[in-house]
Amino acid sequence: MEARLAKFTVKGFRNFKDSITIDFTDVRDYRFTPECITDGIITKMGIYGPNGSGKSNLGIALFNIVPYLTDFNCDPIAFNPGNFLNVDQKTDEAIFRYDFLIGESEYIFEYHKAAYNNALRELLIVNGRTLYDYDFRRKHFNILNRDGFIGDNLNFEYLSGNLSILRYIANNAALKDDSPVKVIMDFVSHMLWFRSIRDNSFIGLEPSSTMLDDWIISNGLIGDFNRFLREVCNIDIKLDAVTTPDNKKILVEKHDNGLLIFQQVCSSGTSAAELFYFWMKRFNRISLLFMDEFDAYYHFELAEKIISIIKTYSDMQMIFTTHNTSLMGNDILRPDCYFFLNKGLLKSYVDRAGGREIREGHNLEKIYRNGGLNG
Repeated sequence: MEARLAKFTVKGFRNFKDSITIDFTDVRDYRFTPECITDGIITKMGIYGPNGSGKSNLGIALFNIVPYLTDFNCDPIAFNPGNFLNVDQKTDEAIFRYDFLIGESEYIFEYHKAAYNNALRELLIVNGRTLYDYDFRRKHFNILNRDGFIGDNLNFEYLSGNLSILRYIANNAALKDDSPVKVIMDFVSHMLWFRSIRDNSFIGLEPSSTMLDDWIISNGLIGDFNRFLREVCNIDIKLDAVTTPDNKKILVEKHDNGLLIFQQVCSSGTSAAELFYFWMKRFNRISLLFMDEFDAYYHFELAEKIISIIKTYSDMQMIFTTHNTSLMGNDILRPDCYFFLNKGLLKSYVDRAGGREIREGHNLEKIYRNGGLNG
């Protein structure tokens, strides 16, 4: 049994004063590019928006659940404790809501926070029925329906601090392997957020960062990485590993008249390609992938190839943010998979078209550039 994220809603976090929702169920009846949809859920999504519109913040909000439920890596910049609540709102909390679909059932996991490490309330709703609603300030359950779901022998008297109730249940209750609690925890444990910068900053999936060159060398992937650069990225270099005088192996470029240390000479684009290659090798483990401006250093043709690779992973939900309008095409995604964020509103290409019929042969980029998405 697997979970899919159907909706995510956040309110009161950073520049989101009002509620904003990513709705993965907002699927239309297009018959082209079907690989972007799985079981009525958008699994491949692109988000556009002007600078400062909140594209990065939306991804960071979505991934707030990772440090809340797991011990996996969290980018320190993304989780700056001095930048949490929206400063224009009157309330002192941010609300995060995740709507999961597991089989035929809907599980709503919601929590409220005053700061990154200050939970105020947490609740879990199953098919419209509240399973629990916990007030962290009073340390009180307003509702607690066990029904064999939580575990009859679990004692919440030992709950301390701001530890998530769901996490406490998962770690301490005697649950079956197909328990929805475990399914949700497994989904969150396999979420990944990253951006294309050189220091491999990321959220989720692994406990700590890895030196990319060391990982490629130690796993015997130099030849495979070289093929990826040549066949996917059109970067024709020859890589090898050499041992330094202090007995360390480093990645080098081989040239007719000598060697160059890869990390000292590789371009920003090549470095971004190495980062993508590193995470691509983990795509079969990922439940939800968020790539923040992944193509900042890419030629537009390489950006298209990267999306094509990702689309082959049908079980992985993926969101990318970009300013690259050349990725706006029905052969890449489709109108109900492109979203635009501006002034706190997230609307699909279809909704922005204001009722205009969008067909497979239409040039989405041209319509957008000519001002045809003002709805």
